[in-house]
Amino acid sequence: MTNKNDHSNPFVHEPMTVITYCTEEVSRQGHDIRAWDGVQRTAWMLNAWAYALAQQQAGREPDIHDLEAIGSLVEPHKNHNGFRTVNVWVGTRPCPPPHELHTRLTTLYAQDTLTPLDFYRQLLEIHPFVDGNGRTGKIILNWLNDTLLRPIFPPNDFWGRPIRNP
Repeated sequence: MTNKNDHSNPFVHEPMTVITYCTEEVSRQGHDIRAWDGVQRTAWMLNAWAYALAQQQAGREPDIHDLEAIGSLVEPHKNHNGFRTVNVWVGTRPCPPPHELHTRLTTLYAQDTLTPLDFYRQLLEIHPFVDGNGRTGKIILNWLNDTLLRPIFPPNDFWGRPIRNP
């Protein structure tokens, strides 16, 4: 992956806290952040974020094991076994079958010329978890982009619609 400290960053945003970011992301995914479901998912995302931040501050780049750990922290019930073992769809698009996940993720992590945004997009195409792929992807995106302490949203969502940064 390319240098995460590249200041020609395609993201334009106002600084926000990690708590605001995680709350916003959980809300964007349709969870009511004033109800237990939304509060719980926000807490899970914050826990996964703290994991990524600790690893980054230890000087580590994310690897496949970190991806699996983050996905399991983001959705501990649905992803308790790690990567998915069932087929999933995003909208009307089928995602790669479970038996292809290891090969696809290994290939993705072996590409060292991807920008953080390109890595994020390809990760979402693979969709390695039953649930929480967007939240997991955004944590990985911010880790790769060196913005875990001043998080950013990608400029577009999974379907190419612009994302407004609060």
